[in-house]
Amino acid sequence: MLSVVKIVRNTRKNKQYAAYLACLYFSVASAFAADQGDRLSLHQAIQAAWAHDPAQNEVGIKEEGAHKRAHAARSWFAGGPTFDASYYDDRVSGRPYGYRTTQAVISVPLWLPGQGTATERVAQADVQAALADKDVAHMVVAIRVTDAMAAVLLAHRRKDLLVSTVAALQRIDSAIRTARSIGESTDTDVQAVGAEIAQAESDLSLAEEEVEASQSALDILTGQPTPADFSGIDQHWGLFVQASHHQWVDLDDPRVKAVHQATAVAREKEHLAARSFMPNPEVGVGVINQGQYGSPWDTQVGVNVRVPLPSSVTSTPIRTAAQSALAAATTQEIMTRRQVTAEMVRVQAHLRSSMVSVMRTGVAARDMSLRASEMEKSWKSGETPLIEAVRARMDAYNALLMFNRAEINQQVAIIRTVIALGYIP
Repeated sequence: MLSVVKIVRNTRKNKQYAAYLACLYFSVASAFAADQGDRLSLHQAIQAAWAHDPAQNEVGIKEEGAHKRAHAARSWFAGGPTFDASYYDDRVSGRPYGYRTTQAVISVPLWLPGQGTATERVAQADVQAALADKDVAHMVVAIRVTDAMAAVLLAHRRKDLLVSTVAALQRIDSAIRTARSIGESTDTDVQAVGAEIAQAESDLSLAEEEVEASQSALDILTGQPTPADFSGIDQHWGLFVQASHHQWVDLDDPRVKAVHQATAVAREKEHLAARSFMPNPEVGVGVINQGQYGSPWDTQVGVNVRVPLPSSVTSTPIRTAAQSALAAATTQEIMTRRQVTAEMVRVQAHLRSSMVSVMRTGVAARDMSLRASEMEKSWKSGETPLIEAVRARMDAYNALLMFNRAEINQQVAIIRTVIALGYIP
């Protein structure tokens, strides 16, 4: 971890920081993709949550439907066949001359020039859009698991710190009660320490509740008991020194890929609308069977062709609707790209600040813990008031809690940076 801090502190240019992020990407990606001998709880938790996620079924159905539409678009005809039949008889008119006509026609719609290819391209674009949506859903699950696991870790650490703090306060309480029994202390001191113990125990009870609630939320997300563990992301920090330049682009983010593909779908639909400038013509085969008194013929077979003429009344709304959808998709893509770029800047800044915060809070936690121990010794020797020793102990607890929060925050920042670079654990 110290090597990472050195890299951050020595970063002076954007280019250098891009290389640093590249190192981060490759090192953490390697950690996530390590062999089965490495136990990566985060990776396992994300996989379990993804398999357990209800959106999995929806995304799967969308992808399957897109594949089916792409296959159906390869049909020779623009739609299914149409069967048309009619029968005429003069007996209903009251003049039975023996005249009757039976007619049947079966026809199929034909593709307009380029319409079939355009339809298939729309379906293929839908397939890619479904895959992009799947990556976005996977990304959302990864972020949720990361945040849930961070909440569990922080709750556990807060609980452990409170247990240690309560034990330290109880040690002081035992000493102050002994001192009171021999007349070297007062009830006021006992009450002061007792009040701090009561507050700490109340906080401990809340921390235990938070542990249960956060662990339950994580288990519900993954669908199974899941231990919280971020240790896997620190296994390959040595790979930072093997960095190669990796210029981040917004298309690395699954959300940008999804809106970009949505724009591609809208563009293909606009092309399809341009080629659907008129209703599809139909061609078919017809049979007419006629019967009339004294007639030497009764059956005819022929070809039936139906060609609706183009009209702006029907074609213009279709074309303009497709153009409006394309414009809306393009606008959404531009806005998403801007949002993701701004978020990436925040993620990078947060990663840098979190590493600095870990160093600073680590120093503070160490100094405050040493101070609390020294103040307790000084109180026992009669050099320091009791209230100062108790206050030092609580200050040490707060400093240690800030350090643990900063450390977990840094680990979350690392994971979020890797996800922003396009790698979903």
